[in-house]
Amino acid sequence: MTQKYRPKKRYKIKYKNLAILLAILLIIILLISKGCSAIFKNKDDKEKQKEDSPLVTGDLLPDSPPPENLNTDPTKQSYYLFTPIEMTQSQLGSGNLVLVNNNIRFLGSVTEDDLDVVREKKNRAYSVKDYTVLVQPVVMDALNDMFLSFYEATGKDTVMVNAGYRTLEYQQQLYDEELARIGADSSTLVAKAGYSEHHTGLAVDFTVYEGGKYDQSKLGTGDYAWIDENAHKFGFVNRYPKGKESITLIDNEPWHYRYVGVPHATAMKDYDLCLEQYIDYIKNYTIDSGFLSVTTDDGAQYMIYYTPMSEAESTSVYIPLKEGADTPDDSSDDVPYPYEISGNNIDGFIVTFRFKEGTGLPQVVDPAATTSPDENAEPEASESGEE
Repeated sequence: MTQKYRPKKRYKIKYKNLAILLAILLIIILLISKGCSAIFKNKDDKEKQKEDSPLVTGDLLPDSPPPENLNTDPTKQSYYLFTPIEMTQSQLGSGNLVLVNNNIRFLGSVTEDDLDVVREKKNRAYSVKDYTVLVQPVVMDALNDMFLSFYEATGKDTVMVNAGYRTLEYQQQLYDEELARIGADSSTLVAKAGYSEHHTGLAVDFTVYEGGKYDQSKLGTGDYAWIDENAHKFGFVNRYPKGKESITLIDNEPWHYRYVGVPHATAMKDYDLCLEQYIDYIKNYTIDSGFLSVTTDDGAQYMIYYTPMSEAESTSVYIPLKEGADTPDDSSDDVPYPYEISGNNIDGFIVTFRFKEGTGLPQVVDPAATTSPDENAEPEASESGEE
């Protein structure tokens, strides 16, 4: 029997089914790709979030080193290690930033032993009323520097310092005399005893001695306007400026200056703040929220912040440290930046530290006196009745 040849069955390709298969495959590939992308993106986002997230306050005090890559902003806590300084309630009235006015009594205590006699320490660029004018040593140095610069700028040595530190008894005498003069129960020109800045040894009053006469009305005008324009460079502010009477509760006094320190005087001038406003303003800056950065005219940079007084017997005020030391003997230790702590005479402490050193103000040579005012003369009564 002859076997018939049967060719193999040939299958016809259905292109419609192939298209569906390819589409399914493409969808699977896309889903896999999207999933991988999401994984990597999530990882990147977490890394970025980790970099940008703020530090938890308190984690860096004082023995915890700052995490890497987070210490790039010197106004932030994360930039530093800290060491605590214990401050007590009794120290609220100590320092260059104590706020004293008709509503805030001076809590500190200053005696004549703490002060310099201006007549004995001054240079020849200005004069002084007599040997009774006393100021704190830091004010003495600033007065000498400021009036040397004033003399260089104007050629005048005619400014006289006619008031500095006052006792409670003398301030009460001035207050009583002022009330009798104006026939009133209170004064917007002379502060009450215990409430005067002159008790601090940080306040001074000026007058002009020229042509044998005393004239406070010249202050703030002509060449004497230089003092108000440049006093901040030496740490002084006009304590009772025009336009701030409703805040200071004292009439405008172009002769009354207060030493607060160069960075604070600079900030007060930059922001047009009187001392009452400045003390409130500083409370916005703490070790947790960040420091106020102030750059002075000589290029120095300071950081400033506030620490409230606690209810405990003492308050821990944290001071930032820098790597290295000022002397080779302890170069392996961390040391504080140059700093000051001042009570605000109300409710807390203000820390000021120099983050970057400046070039310093130009040195001025002590001039030979061109006039010889009577150093022991008593200014006219109308010129001595100020805050």
